[in-house]
Amino acid sequence: MFQKKRVLLFLIATILLVFPIVYLLVKSAGKPDLPKQQSTLNSTPQTDIALLESKVKENPSYDNLIALAVGYIGLQQPGKSIDPLKRALELNPKSEVAYNDLGCAYTMLMQYQDGIDACNKALELAPDFQLAKNNLKWATDEKEKIIENIKTQENVAAGHRDTRFLISYGLNYLKIGNYDKSIEIWSIILKTEPNNTDVLNYIGVAYMLKKKYREAIIIFKRAVDKNPENTLGKNNLAWAMDELEKAVK
Repeated sequence: MFQKKRVLLFLIATILLVFPIVYLLVKSAGKPDLPKQQSTLNSTPQTDIALLESKVKENPSYDNLIALAVGYIGLQQPGKSIDPLKRALELNPKSEVAYNDLGCAYTMLMQYQDGIDACNKALELAPDFQLAKNNLKWATDEKEKIIENIKTQENVAAGHRDTRFLISYGLNYLKIGNYDKSIEIWSIILKTEPNNTDVLNYIGVAYMLKKKYREAIIIFKRAVDKNPENTLGKNNLAWAMDELEKAVK
């Protein structure tokens, strides 16, 4: 067991060294479904993700779930790593490795407060875990940058707070974990643009991160009703309904 753990730690260390802080410019193809960012990486290592997925399907063991999560992270798909990492933690609630990887994934997704919380949990379990210390500093530094951006935005005059500004303003609060403030800001847009499906999706994602799945479903249904061809809204609605089903089991 100890040998397996050493192998896992080495694999994770390798992934993180190959893909440093440039991850902040990368948006996962997984959930939550926010606008994608352009990667600054020219190439990624070849990972047989289908094989890792099949192994988890056949045997959803802790080791297989961790390997799959690391594979998703290596392929710049941190959103997809969240579920296997949470499942790994269900099997091993005291896994500093899973919490560290979760912290990395959240930070890649620009959910900085969630990243900080996960890294702190890893360090509670293993105070000398250097990778978790590094990831905690990474997430903390990025959160501080966002807080500085928010301070600047707070000084923008009301007359200059157009839709584009308010979307950015709300996203910054989302990144530091203040979901209620994000919803408050985006709701201002809906007063004059009630059919803005992008904003409805943003608000729905904020509710999802609050684990308010029923509220999110209402918002996502509204987005789909406004635009039946809204693929983003449909995907988010399916996500919300799936999470609600899990929560009530």
